[in-house]
Amino acid sequence: MSLSNRKPLRYGEGVAIADVEGVQSFLVARTDSLFRAHRGSVERHVVRGVRVALLQLVGTLQHSLSFLDSESLSEVERLQLRLQITLSWNALWALVSPWQWHDDYDHERWRHVKYWNVSHEVEIENLLADSISNRPGQGEPSGFEVD
Repeated sequence: MSLSNRKPLRYGEGVAIADVEGVQSFLVARTDSLFRAHRGSVERHVVRGVRVALLQLVGTLQHSLSFLDSESLSEVERLQLRLQITLSWNALWALVSPWQWHDDYDHERWRHVKYWNVSHEVEIENLLADSISNRPGQGEPSGFEVD
């Protein structure tokens, strides 16, 4: 993995195939013994469910990330793809997050992301600030009168 990918992950635009594959390898290794549990056991069913979700998310992310730089995408398609990447990454992170205590957990990269990039963060923060400042009573709960 290149040094640039070792920076702490903060935004969706920073999610890389190496991150996705790292989570996949980590989870497969953590669930391997339960995957071989007695056929029909609760443990085996739970692990199979985790692995099906893992495969779905990994496939979605690999596919989406491969199209991200395509110049043939419209702006709407690009926004949809960014949303899909962010949502899928956060779902993948939710699967791996219970292992944050593990020595092999990558605390720098395997993080929840809230925004696509810094511009998106600023845009959303400005929208929220405008929304709050435009409320009746300028931030006071509506329905209450102040004497």
